[in-house]
Amino acid sequence: MENKNAIIGIAVVAVVAIIAVTAVSVWNNGNSPGEDIYRLYVGMNDSITHEDYDPEYATAVVDKIVVNYSDGFTRYIANGGWRDENGIMCYENSLVYMIQGIDSAKVKKICDEVKEALNQSSVLVTISRERADYY
Repeated sequence: MENKNAIIGIAVVAVVAIIAVTAVSVWNNGNSPGEDIYRLYVGMNDSITHEDYDPEYATAVVDKIVVNYSDGFTRYIANGGWRDENGIMCYENSLVYMIQGIDSAKVKKICDEVKEALNQSSVLVTISRERADYY
């Protein structure tokens, strides 16, 4: 009897979970206003030489790449840090680009070109859905 109740309980939980996931998915795809906004975080420290890029040089390089794939962007310089494999804190300035109106394939192309141009091991990309209005 206990096994039968356990199986029924598991089945009920599974059905409720499926319904909940389906409802959230439908709501997000149908009612989520806005569009994807991509934020690219590009380090300004050469991963090979470990020297910092001049911010004007780095922005000129990355700006040229970004405008090949988008109609515009917002850019600023951020300061960040992380722990390396030895637990030592490392600090680095980064260029942050906010881009809308493009798709993930174009973002990947931007990242690939930026990584090569500035000797970066990676470019962090975050994606959020936002509504943007121009007045």
